Amino acid sequence: MTRSTINLHTFTRAFKELGETGQYGYPAFTVGGQQRMLKTAAEADDFLGNDRAPSDWEIYARIARAASEDIRHKNLERDGLMASEQRQADHLKTVLSDAVERAERLYHDFLEERARDVNAQGLDARNDDGRTWTATARDGVRPTHSEQRSNWVRRNDDRPATVVRGQRFVDQEIVADHANRTAQRDAAVVGMHGSFGQLVRSMSTTSGSAVVPTVWAGDVIDRARNMAAVLQAGAEIVPMDAKTVQIGRLTGDPTAAFRAEGSTITASDPTFDNVTLDAKTMSALVVGSLEWFQDAENVDEIVTNAVASAIALQLDLAALYGGITAGAGAINLATPPNPRGVLGTLNAVAPSSVLGGATNGTTQTAASFYNELIDLIYTPRNFNEEPNALIWSPKAEQQYAKAYDTTGQPLQAPAAFTELARHRTNQVPSYTQGTMTSRATDVFVGDWSQLLIGQRLDLTIQTLTERFAENGQVGIVAHWRGDVGLARPRAFAVFKALQGAV
Repeated sequence: MTRSTINLHTFTRAFKELGETGQYGYPAFTVGGQQRMLKTAAEADDFLGNDRAPSDWEIYARIARAASEDIRHKNLERDGLMASEQRQADHLKTVLSDAVERAERLYHDFLEERARDVNAQGLDARNDDGRTWTATARDGVRPTHSEQRSNWVRRNDDRPATVVRGQRFVDQEIVADHANRTAQRDAAVVGMHGSFGQLVRSMSTTSGSAVVPTVWAGDVIDRARNMAAVLQAGAEIVPMDAKTVQIGRLTGDPTAAFRAEGSTITASDPTFDNVTLDAKTMSALVVGSLEWFQDAENVDEIVTNAVASAIALQLDLAALYGGITAGAGAINLATPPNPRGVLGTLNAVAPSSVLGGATNGTTQTAASFYNELIDLIYTPRNFNEEPNALIWSPKAEQQYAKAYDTTGQPLQAPAAFTELARHRTNQVPSYTQGTMTSRATDVFVGDWSQLLIGQRLDLTIQTLTERFAENGQVGIVAHWRGDVGLARPRAFAVFKALQGAV
């Protein structure tokens, strides 16, 4: 996709429109978490040569933010302004109003351009009017990620149902349509605040809530995608433009058989049902001092990463252990309100895919150290599924890293194990199983593209000022809505209570 960017002449002229309104005559411009002053056209040229050229709507959004901050910092909204202050206030408000108007218009143009790019690729960009939609696998064929196609399509309109690997959340077709529909609402917020961190900062002095513009919410979601082990392993994000989404799945394959000449052909039809994703709410609380929210120059990066990390960690926990209330240490994730994750689903519908769980845990044997993992990996394969990755705890990884043969050399792992991608997360706990004290841990393996994570299109933030007021702190709550579902449970297997490192 080609992004329209403002040219150098227009870029420098836009900043000079502020005249003497900013420090040293130019507004502060945040790039990569550092405050910079664009004082000359030469510096502007240097900026464009070394960093990503901002889109035209971003330029005016940041001008609006700079003007708004100058009004607040210089206290130009108070009564009884001197004549010089009044002229300065009038000029700043004119700049602010003009910048917001331009940002709104240009942001709308940007979204329209993106929609045209989508259409140019031969995809249907029409809106979905239904409250519930259905998707299914593409003819049973799983394309490679390099093909940039979704593994799943919506059955009612044949549109891509998931975010493909390497694609930004906001660029997915369903999300892009949603962004088009909310462009006017989003542009007003983007134009006034300029960034997610500045929106949070402006809310830190008053209680309230706000729907985060799609372009910023997408950034938070993309960061969470990069942090969550299940998403790194290949789980699919399903944008949900309704509270309930049904994903069609194949539950029984057709069969073939040889027959005698003239004999009856026995019918054998595939069987189907649905994975239903029903949006549930997950909330993440980030607490910081009032002074930090007001003074930190890198508030954008820190707040965005903090919210994304909290979402990613809880998403890992729910996707792996949702529905588990006992047998995994302190984990207690009843369903509802939690979604039912991999282990909970296997316990319910495919218990033979849960291995281990011995009364006192399972300790590796020196002569056959990898046997438990080999049995685990071949459990999905015995059901004609092909696992692509393994998820375990750092303690389990450490246990196998410290395995040695009889000559004292590191033990060579079998090919069936090394050919899988491996992802670690501390959301897989170490716990006590009988006499195995604080060393029992679980190992998950599967074709993670069969794990579907529904993601509602809006992210909401809420400020809690009174609750932490006596400590001079502000709480920021991010509300994420979505669900977890397994398209093919037999594509997964779990080994329970395997010994990890001390």
